[in-house]
Amino acid sequence: SMDGEGSVARDAALQRFYDDANGVALVLNKWFMVQALADLPDVLDRVKALTKHPDFTLSNPNRCRSLISAFTMNAAPYHDASGAGYEFLGEILTELDKLNPQISARTAGALIQWRRYDENR
Repeated sequence: SMDGEGSVARDAALQRFYDDANGVALVLNKWFMVQALADLPDVLDRVKALTKHPDFTLSNPNRCRSLISAFTMNAAPYHDASGAGYEFLGEILTELDKLNPQISARTAGALIQWRRYDENR
């Protein structure tokens, strides 16, 4: 499977996806999004690494949504009991708010849930 096992095939497919994108913004946004939504135990670490990718910038609203907002839709890792997903989003929002308060506010909506997972979250 591309999402769980088969990391060599997955990584090769992602590299080909990136190479084939050839710098096209809409395709690169999908490349970031598919990784943020991956069903992998280390997806948060991967998302954190992608924030350092040369093609990622918080100053591009669509790029920000394609990685950060997409990650918040990946329920299991975002709402992990450790709180690491929330902590990551809080750190990103602190940076993003300085660049684009409107996108920061919209992204912060992921922290406001009408129901809670448990007492700690």
